[in-house]
Amino acid sequence: MQKTVFLLAQNVPRLSPRVLSTTGHFRTFSRLAKTRQYIETFHKDTRDPIWRLVNTLRTPGRLELSDALRGSHVSMHTYYKWKAIISQHDVAFAVEKLEELGYAVTPAAESASIPASTNLIPSWVVLYLIGHKVRTPAHAMGPMLDLVYDHLRHAAPDIQGPMLILATFHLARFNLLVPMRRILDTFLNTPLPDPDGLFNFFLQAISATPYRSVANANNVVAVLKAMEARQLKLNSQTYEALLNDRFVTLQLTKFLQARMVQEGFVPKAEHLEAYLRVFANNGAIHDAQKYLDVIHSTPAEETEEPPHVSQTPYYRGNTIVLGAHDDRASAFEFLRRLINKKLSGPNEEQPTPHLPTQRREVRFVHKPKNDIYDQTAALHVAAKDLSTTTHRLIQIFLKLTARPTIATHTVLIRGLLFRKEFSKAEVFWSKLLKTGLAIDKEALTTGVQTLTRNGNPHAAFQLLEKYAAKPGEKVSETSLLHPSVPITTVSINEFLVSLKRISRPDAVFRLWDYMDVLYGNHPNTETLSILLQSARLACRMDDTLSGAIAEFKLINPFRRRKVYQACHSREEAVDAVLTVLGHPSRGGLRRYTSGIWKDQLPIEAARKIFLQALFGNDPSGRLLSVTSPASALRNSYDADASSGIGLPKFNPKKYVFTPPPDLLTSDGKSHHPHIVVTNANCFNYITLLGVAGRVAEIPLVLAWMKELGIQPSDSTVAVALVFWGEVSAQAPLVERWSGGPEKNEYSRLVDWIRDWVGEMRLPHGRTLYKWQGIVKKMRESAR
Repeated sequence: MQKTVFLLAQNVPRLSPRVLSTTGHFRTFSRLAKTRQYIETFHKDTRDPIWRLVNTLRTPGRLELSDALRGSHVSMHTYYKWKAIISQHDVAFAVEKLEELGYAVTPAAESASIPASTNLIPSWVVLYLIGHKVRTPAHAMGPMLDLVYDHLRHAAPDIQGPMLILATFHLARFNLLVPMRRILDTFLNTPLPDPDGLFNFFLQAISATPYRSVANANNVVAVLKAMEARQLKLNSQTYEALLNDRFVTLQLTKFLQARMVQEGFVPKAEHLEAYLRVFANNGAIHDAQKYLDVIHSTPAEETEEPPHVSQTPYYRGNTIVLGAHDDRASAFEFLRRLINKKLSGPNEEQPTPHLPTQRREVRFVHKPKNDIYDQTAALHVAAKDLSTTTHRLIQIFLKLTARPTIATHTVLIRGLLFRKEFSKAEVFWSKLLKTGLAIDKEALTTGVQTLTRNGNPHAAFQLLEKYAAKPGEKVSETSLLHPSVPITTVSINEFLVSLKRISRPDAVFRLWDYMDVLYGNHPNTETLSILLQSARLACRMDDTLSGAIAEFKLINPFRRRKVYQACHSREEAVDAVLTVLGHPSRGGLRRYTSGIWKDQLPIEAARKIFLQALFGNDPSGRLLSVTSPASALRNSYDADASSGIGLPKFNPKKYVFTPPPDLLTSDGKSHHPHIVVTNANCFNYITLLGVAGRVAEIPLVLAWMKELGIQPSDSTVAVALVFWGEVSAQAPLVERWSGGPEKNEYSRLVDWIRDWVGEMRLPHGRTLYKWQGIVKKMRESAR
């Protein structure tokens, strides 16, 4: 059957430029290009000369600058007065210089309570600094936000919206989701002279976020609902930006689909391909097939002919859907339908996803037999189909009739990892390195996973060090033969998951600390979940003699305590990771010893990080006043409820939260502005508390979730009740003395959850029994 798939795949147009890429084909813009695009568009739409001046200041020529200053009624004397500010390297230095000159910039957190200063900074200076001088996440969440909110109080109404859009773009490109929520609220409550265009630009700015997340999808939905209330429509560029594969979620896609139908918007082939890509990547193959039919029935735009047929959505769509099939049989059936369609001609009765479209004849072109792109797509299907044996998968790869690309090798190695053939995967990874093909982000991530899962995490880290781009690295420092590969938090997360699966939570902790210093990446919500899972694993692994010795050393009163200091230089960060993983110069691979992290037990360090992230999502400080809805009778499931002389405790003690002193930064901001805590994070935190013997805190975590509007999943509710049942119930006779089971602390939490999520969401007995088994495995498993 595999051979037939390959023969038929020759008639399927190929995907370009990379087969089975995890990124969309939409254009991406650098920081300068995108901000310049916004500024030029604002000037074109408003005809306000201030935007021409802001754009000219970036690369001022004498004549152009003179004209721009004159148009904005800014004298040369005023320009030279502010030149020292706009000439600063970044917005942080500029704000420092402003304060030296007596122009106090009110911190964003205090802007609502402090009267506006009468010593004003000109709008063209503020817009230039926001547009062109924000270079790092610290700039965006610090001095930029302070500058925006300080100036917003006296800025002209026609520049308030654009200023918030520029600020949103910078927050989005650095994935700073927490401060972005405040900007969103401000934008929705700001009177706008041109709401139609500005709302579209605001959504496009949000779409610059590098990773998809539920929090960002919620931001987009909030803006879309506000637009619906104001009867504003989305334009084509906004649809295209929001449907970018690296940004959109399946739920948001369906929301946009309904919105497109409601507005009567006629999508182009690029929009339809974006829908197809999202549905295919999320396993909704039937929805994807509908969009493929519509793409083939959409008339081509009268534009310049692309250099290759693979550059059009009609042909990319075929390969996307082919690669989305999970088994060879369904892929074979899909290809057979394509061939029958080619032979029988167009069918005017094709199913559609009910979007307004025009009809066209299906296009097919001749393709060469030895097309590696189509063969890679078919190999991808075989790799995902576990009925294809390891031997058969390797044979398919070895019999390819065209020279494999880097993507082809990556598909094979991932297929071997999927089958847990880690040693074979490392063999083919070594062969890939010898081919001389340029390593890309997907291949590098796969190589790191391969070496780690095969028990060589120290070699995986050395691989990252060899190929991954480093912060501040100059082009001249990179090798022409092995250019540096920019990696993202997604790649780091894959490395962390692999480390967790080989029982190396200590390495996970180190990379959490130094991923920014090492590779310029910041933790996101998925990273936080991996960290919490690793801490839970460390709690179980440290329940040994070596773990007890490490804990004893930690609590030894005669031990000289070390003050934990983070590494600030890259060399120190590399050394800290090598200290845990090992290096050939240090005796090779180092084994796991204990999970002691930052001179703390893993539960304490991970708990602090979660609390910092959670309270960082609460700028108003509401969480500190929330109390626990129920109280525990014992500390853990194996603790005794007696008072020490054989008498049971009838009065449970309510857990009172004592916040750590560094819950927020010194200026009241989140330690982790890239993380908006989700239900998945809370689920992993609750299981960590349960395994680590801190079940008494679980009801308060649920109350915090309710206060922040985090909707719990059925799994979160069930596992919380299973853990809670272990510490909140007494023996039957004792419960009768206390008023019966309906009045115990377990029933109290159940009633509170019922009021929160409703009767239908409460888990029944069979569900709780299933989770009791899962909890038992959590406690017994060291993986």
